[in-house]
Amino acid sequence: MSGLTLPQRLGLVKYLETRLEALRKGDLLAQAQHEMPSGSRMPIMFGGRKAGFATMPEPSKRAAYVADPPKFLAWAKRNYPDKVLPVTEVAVDDDLIAFLADHYPQALRNSERVQQPWTSDICAALRDKGFYVTSTGEKLTEVPGIIVPDPDPPVPRVNLDKEHAGEVIAAAWQAGVISAADLLALPAPEGGTS
Repeated sequence: MSGLTLPQRLGLVKYLETRLEALRKGDLLAQAQHEMPSGSRMPIMFGGRKAGFATMPEPSKRAAYVADPPKFLAWAKRNYPDKVLPVTEVAVDDDLIAFLADHYPQALRNSERVQQPWTSDICAALRDKGFYVTSTGEKLTEVPGIIVPDPDPPVPRVNLDKEHAGEVIAAAWQAGVISAADLLALPAPEGGTS
């Protein structure tokens, strides 16, 4: 197969996997995000033959959600108590299970919860507009307990033609159209040549 020993081939494959993954995550993703418009679909051509398509999806939409329910509840109670609902929940414990048929008032626990439609309105406004306007006209860009993380940038998706990509890429490789040296440029050894 080659003049390399099995351990050498295994080491080389591991190195190439690591190098290609680093190349993809570093230079290629940044270049793709710069050069490929969102929603674009570009053919992958080698030697005038199509091997597949590279697609840049639309960016993820921003999201807003309650990340810290107690903090959000405390803020709502302090500022908008009319939006906080009393909630009675059943605390399930060993006694409740053992005496389920009996009335057991100690199993009832009173708590509070922010109204879900109002919570959804706040999250939607923070996600879509970047702010929420309260009933008093206050413009809030942050609400305690709710976070709006930035979405991850889109990552190109590659779909190779299952029937022809291997043949097209192999032919381009053998014809010298694909330069592995540029793609896999090895770093210079530390301390000079060895």
